Amino acid sequence: MRLVFGLIIIVFSIFLFKSCEANGPTPQRCKDALLTYFVNNQNNGIQISYVDPNGKIIYARGNSMTAPLFSNDLSNTDGYIALSSINEDCFAGKTQPFSDQRTVEGFYDSRSFRITRDGQVTINNEGKSRVFNITDCSTNVFNGYSDEGRLYAFHIASKKRYQAVASLCSIQTSPPTTTGNGNGNGGNIGDAIIESKINSKWVDSGINYMDISLKITNNGLNDIRKLSFSSDTPLRNLQSAWSIIANSLTEFSLPNDVVITPSSIYHFSLIVIGTINPNYNVISIN
Repeated sequence: MRLVFGLIIIVFSIFLFKSCEANGPTPQRCKDALLTYFVNNQNNGIQISYVDPNGKIIYARGNSMTAPLFSNDLSNTDGYIALSSINEDCFAGKTQPFSDQRTVEGFYDSRSFRITRDGQVTINNEGKSRVFNITDCSTNVFNGYSDEGRLYAFHIASKKRYQAVASLCSIQTSPPTTTGNGNGNGGNIGDAIIESKINSKWVDSGINYMDISLKITNNGLNDIRKLSFSSDTPLRNLQSAWSIIANSLTEFSLPNDVVITPSSIYHFSLIVIGTINPNYNVISIN
């Protein structure tokens, strides 16, 4: 039933799309509709479906936002794990496309999927970059074609967080993990508090994964310009960290261009191996 519902969404999106030029401008009404989702630090759940000229269909869902120190655009905060029509499986004695036994990675880092206020879409995956305009919209569904004729449909829901596709069912979100540091430079309090929340869990090829949202809060008196910390749970791989530098599978640091001012919060996300909310330890801060 879940797969059938997903197919209904895709088919609805395709029939909703009106014929238009791939590189046409974004209509003003679509620009106006997009502004609803450009609220700082507001999570927006986005479902993506696209159809290739060869008939392959991909369905993905994930989360995006705009925020200071993160992105001026509506940018992805997680990997948008996807299902593909060419991956088939036998379920209840019947062939089913969109098998969840083999998921498709959408994006390997943050800002690989961006939508600007003017309706320009940038998608970096599959070893190439696609840039095109949204050329039609209806309520909260936005559509556009890439240069090679791929049809994209985006369904955006404000203040909604999607779990990754193929997530385990009936999973309770773990409580935040908080780690504080000691005094900062100059004797002033310069604590960094790291909090994490499990968004979703899933199993792929027998390995347990978690999609985790994290935030660093500066509750001290000094700017945080350099920060390194460790986790007791490893990343899936070095590409599974968004808006944070992965020095190894368990050690991380702030990007060089990030400054967390007092009382400010910095958001990032990880995909890690495991089933329990990780613990974090601040290694250094200055």
